[in-house]
Amino acid sequence: MTEQPEAPATNEPEFDDMSEDRMRRGYLRPDFHVFVGILPTVAFLVLNSVTSTQIAIAVSFLVSAVVVVRYPGNGVIRALTIISFTVVFVSAVVGLVFDSGKAFVAQNLIDDFLISAIFLGSVLIGRPMIGAIAREMVPAIKPVMPIDHAVFVKLTLINVGVNLVTGVGRLFLLDALTENQYVVASRALGFPLFLAFFIYAYREITRVAIRIWPADAAPPEQWRPAGR
Repeated sequence: MTEQPEAPATNEPEFDDMSEDRMRRGYLRPDFHVFVGILPTVAFLVLNSVTSTQIAIAVSFLVSAVVVVRYPGNGVIRALTIISFTVVFVSAVVGLVFDSGKAFVAQNLIDDFLISAIFLGSVLIGRPMIGAIAREMVPAIKPVMPIDHAVFVKLTLINVGVNLVTGVGRLFLLDALTENQYVVASRALGFPLFLAFFIYAYREITRVAIRIWPADAAPPEQWRPAGR
């Protein structure tokens, strides 16, 4: 058997114990489980239409707990999940004690302002939150994109603005609408903005990662620019 020549050593970046095969099979795709967060909202909306507000709150909270346990995330994503779930818990307690659907559904606008403050603070300390989230959702970019990369700073500040806009909008909606109307209207306001930001951020991070990827390291196939 002919002995194969030894492959020359390269400075290929490390990929956090992920094999190239796993990356090439699509491991770079982000985790879309974030979208299951809509399930507690659906549970509340349906049950609040056919039963008591307290039952709707209790079941919606239980669904939230199941989602958090099933998809806890890692690192900073897990920390943000715990913070958001704490807001849900407090809102549920207040809603049950005062039999107030509005107190419960106000959780998302509280979350908007809280997340805005956390994200802004992350930029001020030089660890923009979008950088931390992106590097957890797409681990292969860690070797080439530091957490404080300019694109992460920009995207984190944009996210602060998006959350402030949705938070202010939801304040007006909560005052003007019933809780069921608010649930629908607030999602109609927030989800398109969230989805648009998600797509924009993914495209921006991908574009930058391809541009700065080391010449001596083969990028994942789905990110390989034409002609490279």
